[in-house]
Amino acid sequence: MSAISDITDDMVEVFRAAAVTQIDALETSLRELGTAPETWAARKDEARDIAHNLKGQGESFGYPLITAIGQSLLGFLSDLGEADARGVKIALAHVTALRTVLDKDIRGAGGAAGAALVARLEGLSRPQA
Repeated sequence: MSAISDITDDMVEVFRAAAVTQIDALETSLRELGTAPETWAARKDEARDIAHNLKGQGESFGYPLITAIGQSLLGFLSDLGEADARGVKIALAHVTALRTVLDKDIRGAGGAAGAALVARLEGLSRPQA
């Protein structure tokens, strides 16, 4: 019996509800940076914690696409020195992607569209030359 088969529908729903709460908090925090950029250091840690949680839990509950998006976001935030408009916009693109996966209940890797989405987010997340 695999670990994923031990996950009940109730456990998945608890994960989904917690993920939505975390994504809401992440989005609020990122949007508030526009009015309080001096809070970036604390917000970055909070954002990285949320991305780390989603990365670690997504696949366990049948959402490997959330894991992949969370990993992309975590890597991006780890490399981002200062919060700037471009960085916030890219982080919010990840938030939108995470929210879409949950809203549309996209379980699994999302096929070709999921792979293209992750590739696009990772491309946006690369440092500009």
